[in-house]
Amino acid sequence: MMDWSFRYLRRLLGRNPGRSLLSLGLAALLALAFGLVTMLRGMYAELYRNVEVRAVFTGIPYAKALKAETSGFLRDAYYETVIMDVMVELNDLEHAAILFTNRLEEVGPEDVEWAEGWDEESFFAAEKGVCLLHAEYAEELGMGLGDRVRVNERNWLANISAGGESPLRPGETLLELRDRRRPFLTVAGLLRSGPEDHILRVPAGAFKPLSCFIAGEYSLDIARYTLADYHRASAFRDYAKSLLDGVRGDPAFSMDTDSADRIYEMHRLLETLYPITIAAALLLGGVLPGLMVLHASKEISTLRALGVRIRSCTGIYTLAQALCAFLGLLIGLLLAFVLQRPAFAAVAGPFGIYLAAHLAACALGSGIFAWLSARRHVLELLQSKE
Repeated sequence: MMDWSFRYLRRLLGRNPGRSLLSLGLAALLALAFGLVTMLRGMYAELYRNVEVRAVFTGIPYAKALKAETSGFLRDAYYETVIMDVMVELNDLEHAAILFTNRLEEVGPEDVEWAEGWDEESFFAAEKGVCLLHAEYAEELGMGLGDRVRVNERNWLANISAGGESPLRPGETLLELRDRRRPFLTVAGLLRSGPEDHILRVPAGAFKPLSCFIAGEYSLDIARYTLADYHRASAFRDYAKSLLDGVRGDPAFSMDTDSADRIYEMHRLLETLYPITIAAALLLGGVLPGLMVLHASKEISTLRALGVRIRSCTGIYTLAQALCAFLGLLIGLLLAFVLQRPAFAAVAGPFGIYLAAHLAACALGSGIFAWLSARRHVLELLQSKE
């Protein structure tokens, strides 16, 4: 009996290729749609988890910037202030600049040769007069690791003499005056990558030894952060406004959340539609094979007239639909995988669960319709129209 059932099953699948291909195609289409939606959902979930919103202050006092950093709203602070027209080793012909910063944005720690006792962490935590020079510029100056570099503003003597009296002590030379009243910076590291520049990189917190360059309160040209929690963007806007209240000068704040808002809205939409999509796919995956079986009720009536039991008729037609669905599911899921090329581990679970659920729905739907067709009276089955 079993051999007969398998022979009939092969004949059933081969005799009606159009019906078999339709069942296979429907399963493949549903699986492809599920696969693409699943991967799109995963992609936006990843984007949403990693979404970055940048908050930028300009002209903000350093103390306020530190307060914002420790507010709990922000992470990954970057500070920058540039002072131009700097004299290095009293060379008025070379244009140099001081960059106050808390991070090396353009290079990595492996590109810096540090003096003994220094590294990136200790350098940017320093509050004393230290600097980082480009190696070629240091060579021009005749300086090396641990050497002390003279720095001052170009009109330093006029600034010192602003009171009208001579700033010189008896027997003191101009160089001695400069060394007494203007700072030195110790070379803590040499930058060995990128094009040569005449920039002295100084820790953002080491502004007190260089107070001669700062008029009024020490402020940052740029204080840039990443918002720690996108959902607190509105609260942080209010906080930033209160932080800048009463600040002199022309401080500004900007934070663009448009891109993050779009990602979040798409993420919410996909999370809402995803279970609906699965439910619709499984419903169609169960009903459509059942309708295919119902369309073959005339064939079922012939089998019943020949004495085939209800259970056998139900099993044959259910298995036929399940085989077509299984092959279609494999094709659809494989096609979705090829089109998007996700990480296999990320989709293996959802794809496996859907394949099993779809096959179960297909077997249930086609089994019910086959059983309903086979249990009718044989004479009624023979007289029924397709």
